[in-house]
Amino acid sequence: MLITVFVWGLAVGALHVVVTGAFYGNPVVDRIYAAAMASEPGVRRWDSKPRYLATQIAGTQVELWILTACFLWLRPMIPLEGLGGAMVLGLAFAGIRVYPRFWNMWIQSTYPTRLLAIELVGGVISTFTVVAALHYWV
Repeated sequence: MLITVFVWGLAVGALHVVVTGAFYGNPVVDRIYAAAMASEPGVRRWDSKPRYLATQIAGTQVELWILTACFLWLRPMIPLEGLGGAMVLGLAFAGIRVYPRFWNMWIQSTYPTRLLAIELVGGVISTFTVVAALHYWV
């Protein structure tokens, strides 16, 4: 099981990088973040974008191994067949993964609301991407 989690976790990690890179790197979202980094005190400024991306990818990979292990363990317990059952699990994962971060950032920081909305959408998209990939690949 550990080798399976490791291998499939790396695979969905690579997909996750592509999907989130496309989401956050698109010109609209990139422009919104650049403006916020220049003017908002609640948004951290990174001196090196490559260092930021490497840190982000490494930290998220651990989370993806956990999601992969949970998917492999819990998916057989969902009584719905096919992609629908996987998406039910994806909804639970998105709630566990995205909501607490959104809520805490909203109530405890000066992080701009427009960026919180982008984070919410990006988190849901990336979670469902991972679950759909695991459904079809494993």
